[in-house]
Amino acid sequence: MDAWQMTDSERTAFADLADSLTPAQWDQPSLCDGWKVRDVVAHVADGADVKMGKMMITAVKYGFRMNTMNQREAQKAGAKPTDELRKELRATVGVHKAPGPMKPEDMLLETIVHEQDVRRPLGIARAYSADEMKVALERATLQGNTFLPIKKRIVDVKLKATDVDWEHGEGSEVSGPGEALLMTMAGRPVALAELSGPGLDTLKQRLGA
Repeated sequence: MDAWQMTDSERTAFADLADSLTPAQWDQPSLCDGWKVRDVVAHVADGADVKMGKMMITAVKYGFRMNTMNQREAQKAGAKPTDELRKELRATVGVHKAPGPMKPEDMLLETIVHEQDVRRPLGIARAYSADEMKVALERATLQGNTFLPIKKRIVDVKLKATDVDWEHGEGSEVSGPGEALLMTMAGRPVALAELSGPGLDTLKQRLGA
């Protein structure tokens, strides 16, 4: 499968998950600080077909405080009825648009990370295909922007997945499941507990854990 097919697969899985949630689960906190599960679903649904012009106008409104913008806009969209949120998430399947300089691989990465932002707090695991995980892991190592400053987090650290054939970097090794490595790179300290190796303390320091 190419990256768009992989993204569609994960959006479908995410939509299936959303269809199964109880009212209490929709309002449970996600891994994103201050975001409920419903806010993450809304963010992913909106992000699949974002218009750059509209995004820039919204960014100006928030004084280019992008994290604040994402949180507040997600909370606003997340206030919709759950039936509407489910339909909007399902409608992202087959939408093959990557805003601005983003690539299809970025959309796969974002879908998996946000899916886990919901799955982990709810205790609903998902086994990803080796191909999907390797694409997402490799793309993550290229992220050096404000939202995902991954390059700074993993400098001088060697990452090695124990469940897929993937490794990256040089330095003190950190090993563990690919999904835990991905979530750690994305700044989710909860995944650190699943990793091991001499470089782990370095990652903990950089994530403030």
